[in-house]
Amino acid sequence: MDDAGIGERTARARKLVRLTQIQLAQKANVSISLLRKVERGTRPASPAFVAAVAAALGVSIENLTGQPYTPAGDDAGAHATIRELRRKLLAFDDEPPSAPSTLEELTATLRRVQESRGRGRYGDHTAELPEVIHGLHVLASDEPSGHRVEKIYATLAYAYNSASSVAYRYGYLDLAGLAAERCVWAAERSGDPVWPLAAEYHRALILLYSGAYAGGLRIIERAHAAAEQLPATPEVLAVRGALHLRGSILSARALDADTADTHLREARRIGEAISSERYQEYGTGFQLSNVEIHSVAVPVELSDGTTAVSRAERIRLPASVTPSRAGHHWIDVSRAWLLHGDKQRALTSLDQARRIAPGLTRNHPQVHETVRVLAHARRGTDSLARFAKWANVKI
Repeated sequence: MDDAGIGERTARARKLVRLTQIQLAQKANVSISLLRKVERGTRPASPAFVAAVAAALGVSIENLTGQPYTPAGDDAGAHATIRELRRKLLAFDDEPPSAPSTLEELTATLRRVQESRGRGRYGDHTAELPEVIHGLHVLASDEPSGHRVEKIYATLAYAYNSASSVAYRYGYLDLAGLAAERCVWAAERSGDPVWPLAAEYHRALILLYSGAYAGGLRIIERAHAAAEQLPATPEVLAVRGALHLRGSILSARALDADTADTHLREARRIGEAISSERYQEYGTGFQLSNVEIHSVAVPVELSDGTTAVSRAERIRLPASVTPSRAGHHWIDVSRAWLLHGDKQRALTSLDQARRIAPGLTRNHPQVHETVRVLAHARRGTDSLARFAKWANVKI
């Protein structure tokens, strides 16, 4: 097992291609001061930094983050699922038919997977996901055209989105990208004009993680244009709001603060305009509380810890927010406090994320980065040592 952090991996890869720190900073368009601090372990490497440096070095993002991480705790089950999940996705609809399941049975199984994801427990029930995908393909191949086959494809879009989310969360980016493309494919066959737009929202996440911000923003713009041609139902509005939220993070990663804020304002306006309490949101989770969460995430991505903590202090997340989303928020709050210079509150926020969404927290690269930077400044702290041991981060 390689216990190095992103800083050490960056220095190692830089030396292999015989670049000085100044040369790499210029090639990656990052400041030499930031690069030096990251390599020394005194500043966390942001996702934008990692993407830029990986591209400049000609390596994958996973080469720098060290993902997928060695399975720990309850995560072993999800990692074990990846091999079979990859096989099903590569086989697509050419896998030999198995004993048929009903659409109702497969939908119920998928719902368990989705509920586990929402709780941040990605290891629960994910072993059932490959067979759900295969079973839905079998049903679709046996069903003539009509409303029922469209319903099967809509369910398959949800299944592929779950597969993409699980793969992404555990650091299997290639598989996450393939599943996101399959989600778009299934959504286009669902007979629902909103689903393809939501599928593009999900696909844009992979471009965000890959550092392809311009491409991700083009996806968002194209989906927005298509959404504006549809009636303004709560479902359409929710997807439009979600697209704005994805656009806000893509813009922040591209260091375009004005566009990021514009996306946030539009998302808030849409959230306030949705009158219905219940609507289909196609896996986006769009609601006003998610706008609040993004209002903290945007300044974090812009390395503005002061603005982020100021906003975070005013937020009280409602019980309707899923643990996975709330856990991600507390990871962002931890990053904000670290940028702001309060290391104790950074660690306290990580503990909060751990309580809410343990699987998400243990496998998040920014958690690993935060822990290592805290360890550099606070060696010997028992609470930090306990957290690092739990997260499987060597300090």
